[in-house]
Amino acid sequence: MPARADTRNISLKQMRAFVAVARAGSFTRAAAQLFITQSALSSLIRNLEGELELRLLDRTTRRLELTEGGRELLVSLEQLLADLDRITSDLREVKEIRRGRVRIGATPLLAASVLPVAIQAFGLRYPGITVRALDASAPELIESLRAGELDLMLATLDGEHPELRAQVLLSDTMVLVCPCSHRFAQQPEVAWSEALAEPMIAMRKGSGLRAIVDHALVDLGGTARPVQEVNHVATAIAMVGAGLGVAILPAYAVRFNTVGEVCGVPLAAPTLSRHVSLATLRQRTPAAAALAMQEHLMEFVKGLHSM
Repeated sequence: MPARADTRNISLKQMRAFVAVARAGSFTRAAAQLFITQSALSSLIRNLEGELELRLLDRTTRRLELTEGGRELLVSLEQLLADLDRITSDLREVKEIRRGRVRIGATPLLAASVLPVAIQAFGLRYPGITVRALDASAPELIESLRAGELDLMLATLDGEHPELRAQVLLSDTMVLVCPCSHRFAQQPEVAWSEALAEPMIAMRKGSGLRAIVDHALVDLGGTARPVQEVNHVATAIAMVGAGLGVAILPAYAVRFNTVGEVCGVPLAAPTLSRHVSLATLRQRTPAAAALAMQEHLMEFVKGLHSM
């Protein structure tokens, strides 16, 4: 049984040289198309035939013809090179951010407020990029990031996370949220004592927002006695809009609110802020589309502050 030809040493340059000769039907024309000398082209074809242990071209003084093996190889190489050119073009488009995918996660409030508007603006800027969003708690988002299911995340990060590369995206002030018809809505600020005297719609214990408020109340020597405790900010805003009480929430929750007519009024000292970070996994190199989303979010948030 004859030994099998070792194709591992066949080069892309040899493949393209053979296809060019086969299409042109002439070494002279093919060499001109490839911008190489005729002798260099002949060497490439000769080495290819040597690696394959197969004659590909019958050369005569009058014409050039493909052998049976040459015809079969031409069909395969034309498909292979077309696929390779397509892949190269696709990768170039990914690099140039004309194509790609971004998977971004955000905690529920951010996913319902900042993220939709930011994604819409990103889509206008990069129409070829697909964006997939996930809304979940910060610990769940971190796990998804570690598992490779997300490219980046938006959340308030508590504690140390050495595996993450994080930067503060925005620092938002906590405000008193009340119906726009409430007397507080006409005031430049509200004292904490006044706020605590109102029926309070609070986030359930265990949430990051509730922890911020409770920590401030400890320093003030007060306590929250909520009439309702809820899991979602949208629920709290809806209850405030229905006149069931007031709430202490981040200002951007009011800015992007579409549930009801509620207003955010600054609280008198102490002023509370919560820091939202944009995070990626430190050990993973972000794709061009993910980097574009990071830059977009930074610019988008700057634009919000100027509004």
